Amino acid sequence: MKARSERPDSVLRARLAGTGHRLTKQRLRIVEAFANQRRYVSARQLHARLRAQTNNIGLATVYRTLETLRELGLVTTSQHDGETLYLFCAPAHHHHAVCTHCGRVDDVPCRAVARFERMLSTGLRFRLMQHQMEFYGLCARCA
Repeated sequence: MKARSERPDSVLRARLAGTGHRLTKQRLRIVEAFANQRRYVSARQLHARLRAQTNNIGLATVYRTLETLRELGLVTTSQHDGETLYLFCAPAHHHHAVCTHCGRVDDVPCRAVARFERMLSTGLRFRLMQHQMEFYGLCARCA
């Protein structure tokens, strides 16, 4: 399932169902502004974008919403210069191809890990619990 191809509000409603979190107008505005970004953004960058559209969303609300989305598996994070950056993501496991020029992020399916996991298990007697990979280079537009 690709969250980017689905409407952000439908993905969010499905993930919030049964978790005790409410889908408020502010939370929905944040998700709509955030979900279509195809790059990592900081909470401050997202807040600035939202303030240009409406004045009634505070920075603390943006941080809380991003953390809720992270807990729900809809956001991945990255660290850059000591700041947490957020990316709206498909809930299915995948990796990212990050353009080092424009910052665009594309989803990369995770198909080869089963073979790699068997190699770790048999060769090193290592039990893989989780993994994360990002590929850096130039997107088609920047290449």
